[in-house]
Amino acid sequence: MTGDSLYKKYNVLTVDGCSYNGFEAINELVDTLKSNGDKEKASIAEFLIEWFDDSDTIQLQTSGSTGKPKQIVVKKKAMLASAKKTIQFLQLTEGATALLCLSANYIAGKMMIVRALLGRFNLLLGNVASNPLQNNQQKIDFAAMVPMQVYQVLKENHDALKQINHLIIGGGSLNRTCVKQLRNMDVNAWETYGMTETVSHIAMRSIKLYDKGFQLLPNVNISVDERQCLVIEASDVNDQKLVTNDLVEVDSHNRFTIKGRYDNIINSGGVKLVPEIIESKLQNQIPFDFIISSKADEVLGQKLVLVLESKNREAFIDPDYSILKRFEIPKELVFIDEFPRTESGKLHRIKTKLLLE
Repeated sequence: MTGDSLYKKYNVLTVDGCSYNGFEAINELVDTLKSNGDKEKASIAEFLIEWFDDSDTIQLQTSGSTGKPKQIVVKKKAMLASAKKTIQFLQLTEGATALLCLSANYIAGKMMIVRALLGRFNLLLGNVASNPLQNNQQKIDFAAMVPMQVYQVLKENHDALKQINHLIIGGGSLNRTCVKQLRNMDVNAWETYGMTETVSHIAMRSIKLYDKGFQLLPNVNISVDERQCLVIEASDVNDQKLVTNDLVEVDSHNRFTIKGRYDNIINSGGVKLVPEIIESKLQNQIPFDFIISSKADEVLGQKLVLVLESKNREAFIDPDYSILKRFEIPKELVFIDEFPRTESGKLHRIKTKLLLE
């Protein structure tokens, strides 16, 4: 680990209260992490080796937000620029404690390490587990989790989240139950918007001000294309415009709300319907998880179906469909015992639709 590149300028890393100053000390940390026998700690070591090598870039796997999943190359200076945006937005200061409970094999975990290097934070190596706060006794200034982790913490030890000042949540949307619980807690929780191509998030939405939408981080500009999908310009993290499949509405303050996914649109009788919009209208009337999906239909092509996760069908009360437009009213109710879910805890629309066939 030698050299004078920009990314090598930040060569002090504090881990669990122990400071490693300079390349030689960080090399010792790498050796310790690799010899630990813990796969997640080994992945941190591998990232540090990659970060301080002579290449100006790092190879990452995309999630598929802007197309099919693929390998991409990102500049290390772009990762520093992204880290700076988050630090500035949350007003984090040197010496802050930052919990790493996401795998360093992926962009979210890598970025927590970069933020710790840039901001000179005390990086706490937590458990990459469904409940990373299970044994935590420390005050934490800054942490990042996926929705599944937040769900488990709220379920198992609700009060543990009070130990965190700023919590960012990415990798999927929070369900409305988690949002309601977090809004009633004394924690600055933020839902993030971003993807591997934008080198982590480019916007954040305060859970306490959930309905106001996502607020852009510094040096990010947005627009919409002819499909009304979000287009992102962030030249310090990506040289090109990024066209997404997220249907959005942008307000006069340049905040945006996500209406749904272009690839989720249902064409029923020639009318294009966004299932997420219909779901938002019904969410306060249905007390358990549900989605709007579709089934093949000889007349309509696709007919709307309300799919509900419930083992007690008798307890279900039909929602008030008068709040929906005529074409938005489901033509059929389907009950399933348990939704297929993604790794981040989101309801898996494609697998659910396959269950309906």
